[in-house]
Amino acid sequence: MVDLIQAADLGNPNSEDSTVEMNTDEPSVSCHAVAPNTLDLSVYVEEQPYIASGLRPPDPLLVPIGDLPGFVTHDYSQLYGPCTRENKKITLSSWINIDSSELDNPDARLAMARLLVDMTNKARARFGCAESANALSLPSELPEIPEVGREAASRAEDPFRGTACSFVERSWLPEYEFEHGEFWAMGTPQPSGLISTCEIRIGNSDHTDGDVPGKPKSAFVMYEGPLAKARHESEKYSLPEYDVMCHGEPVSFRHYTLSEDDPTQWDKDPADQSSDDGLLDNFARAAAERAGCPLPK
Repeated sequence: MVDLIQAADLGNPNSEDSTVEMNTDEPSVSCHAVAPNTLDLSVYVEEQPYIASGLRPPDPLLVPIGDLPGFVTHDYSQLYGPCTRENKKITLSSWINIDSSELDNPDARLAMARLLVDMTNKARARFGCAESANALSLPSELPEIPEVGREAASRAEDPFRGTACSFVERSWLPEYEFEHGEFWAMGTPQPSGLISTCEIRIGNSDHTDGDVPGKPKSAFVMYEGPLAKARHESEKYSLPEYDVMCHGEPVSFRHYTLSEDDPTQWDKDPADQSSDDGLLDNFARAAAERAGCPLPK
């Protein structure tokens, strides 16, 4: 792990101060390096119910890692991958968390993405995954980091253009009224092979490093790949209206809102959503139609 971190130019950890934990019974390893809580890496078996629970929408600043089932943002990166071991299929989740407040450092994002893919390749070989015979290609570039802030969005004729929010019509959005600010949207670059997020926020564009401006109010997410598959197969979290097939592949649509009990937290049970959620229905139908697989009437 220390060698991988150094090769990615994400730090110069002292191996004596780093901690590594491995589970010999199942594929899992975690590494804490550089300094406490500064850089953590882990690979472990991801359980389907946990993937499906979706306790919070993903950060709208994430960008996809090429065609791989993963993403990276300014302070973390995650990659899901199949592992066939002793005729059993499991899902490996590789994860990196780094203490960084730089929202728009493309070099750090690319370094994290390359470290994540390299770590996954080595983990699959170490754990005897059949897929290790075909190593994942290290990314050489990433999509541009989404612009943030109401002013950045308003420079375009359509403030939602070029993001996962490009299908949003203002008439669909609640009229949020705060003393200072107005609503604006930010979304992941298109296309993404794993997840697309459109987040609606309220407020002005003032912000500090490491913090996205404005207060989140709603988030629309389209899941693809293993994230959608887990929701399709979950007894507790499946939503038949919004867990559908698109061009032979599973996709899932979700709408997150802030908790009434704690306005700093998202609602924690997406399974409570239904077709009565007009915003979700509008989002899902518009996104599915744009993808060329309209939802049934």
